[in-house]
Amino acid sequence: MPIGFYVEVSKLDKNIYLVEGENRGRYPFSNCILIKDSCLLDSGAGKNLQGFKVETIVNSHWHEDHIAKNCIADEVFAHELDAEGVENFEEFKKRYGLGELVKIFVNFEFCKVHEVFQDGDVLEFKSRIDVIHTPGHSAGHCCFLINDKIFYLADIDLSSFGPWYGCLDCDVDDFINSIKKVKKIIGEGVEIAVPGHGDVIRGNEEILRRLDGYLQTFFNREERIKELVSLGEDPVGKGIIYRKLPEPKGVYGHFERIMIEKHMQRLGLKLDHEGN
Repeated sequence: MPIGFYVEVSKLDKNIYLVEGENRGRYPFSNCILIKDSCLLDSGAGKNLQGFKVETIVNSHWHEDHIAKNCIADEVFAHELDAEGVENFEEFKKRYGLGELVKIFVNFEFCKVHEVFQDGDVLEFKSRIDVIHTPGHSAGHCCFLINDKIFYLADIDLSSFGPWYGCLDCDVDDFINSIKKVKKIIGEGVEIAVPGHGDVIRGNEEILRRLDGYLQTFFNREERIKELVSLGEDPVGKGIIYRKLPEPKGVYGHFERIMIEKHMQRLGLKLDHEGN
């Protein structure tokens, strides 16, 4: 593995490196963590993984921006609830709920999952990796605590956009509880957090502050949804999730409707007038 050859690879701790995704890890890429001569957490760094060969890739979840380079590894690990989505296009397509439109997200080869893990499992790859099941973003989404020092947050990504839960296996209540679970572990003294997208966050207080802000996004969205529903307005397309729908608008409109409907179900809300 060409450690130090790419400027996108930086040392986090002894034998533990950040492999920053292309475009600073912004979607459709993701950050990865390399444990030297052992394994890689996620594989969505794009060209920044060029020349890498690892024995094992451990996936945080099944989304395309985290599994795209799985085939550079000899074996792939995933949580038992996400393994089928990692290795099987038909399951991947079903969870998106987009039909054949899902192909716009697939420009990679699906690879077999060789081993599954569960919450609380400990993976030993020359470092201790504690598996922390954090569903919500996906059914089997996991974070990883490495040597009790470095917390890989995956897609509890602390972005300014906020949480994303637009697939059929996403769940708002689970996501909220997962963030609270992560906060409790971070509160025990973790000083380095690596999100799947964006910059490394250092300092216990700063990580907790960012988690609080990220969590609050759910409730801010719900206040706006309640306001619009009380006026008899459909909340979709009002900038609650996407300020402006990206292209293709039909696809991202689908995601926004799923996310808003999940909130409305959680809140017990429905629109009174027909057609919505």
